[in-house]
Amino acid sequence: MSTATLDSRSDEDRWIWSSFRHHSRTFSLATRFLPRSVQMPIATLYLFCRRVDTLADERVLEVGADQTLHELQSLHRSLEATLAANPPGDDVLWRRLFEVHEQYHLDREPLYELIDGARWDLEGRTVDTLEDLIHYSNLVGGSVGAMMLPFLVRDDERRADLEDPARKLGIAMQITNILRDVGEDARALGRVYLPGTWLRDHGVNTRDLREGNVPDAYPELLESIMEEAEWRYRESFAGIDALPWQCRLGIRGAARMYREIMNEVRANDYDNLNHRAYASFRRKLFLVAVDNYERRKHTLKDV
Repeated sequence: MSTATLDSRSDEDRWIWSSFRHHSRTFSLATRFLPRSVQMPIATLYLFCRRVDTLADERVLEVGADQTLHELQSLHRSLEATLAANPPGDDVLWRRLFEVHEQYHLDREPLYELIDGARWDLEGRTVDTLEDLIHYSNLVGGSVGAMMLPFLVRDDERRADLEDPARKLGIAMQITNILRDVGEDARALGRVYLPGTWLRDHGVNTRDLREGNVPDAYPELLESIMEEAEWRYRESFAGIDALPWQCRLGIRGAARMYREIMNEVRANDYDNLNHRAYASFRRKLFLVAVDNYERRKHTLKDV
């Protein structure tokens, strides 16, 4: 649906939600388990995140990094105007994001961090160390965890207390995304987010990643990176337990659904170069009710 055909607010709502669901099956499903009042605001915020991601991951392939960086700066100015109560033009996203900001008082810092994460990609910065991986994952994933807090807790002091576990969850989810997309990122974008020092330590070169050759030491490398995500998932669960009860199921469900992607990588014999791991809809619903990640993990590793 083109935004030019949106004649009513209900049309806008349908466009926002359908775009949300199209681009994130997992997060949109988990959002359905949150209070109805925050579902559309979350979908709107997600579209902002998606617009940033699209510049870094798609637009750059059409017009090149230099032009995309100019467009990213333009987006930055549009965000500034929106947060200053002057959303630009007739763009549905900015107008609706302004409404969300008016109601929930979004924290500005993580919104700008996400843009910095896109700038990292467009400037061709590399991930050489674990510290680089965590820093990048905080910019593009931890920031999203922090963005979500105004929809979940209204008290500023509680929000501050929950920012650390929220960022840990966002970082864990981003590392999971990276593990899912290694082959696609290497071939389509020429990007490798697995730390370069770890690749060298395991005798893995970037040509293997681009060409889809799974080295013998590759599963061990992936397990080491999975551990970095897993302990952050575990620590984030304490923060989820501290959320209002109406919000726990949806956020816990999102964490479990994303984490399960790592088990799907294991189920694919660690071949994330030629196969994109994903959890089925049925599996996702099961995980909302039952957490058997560790049991399945050990079963897959013992095969």
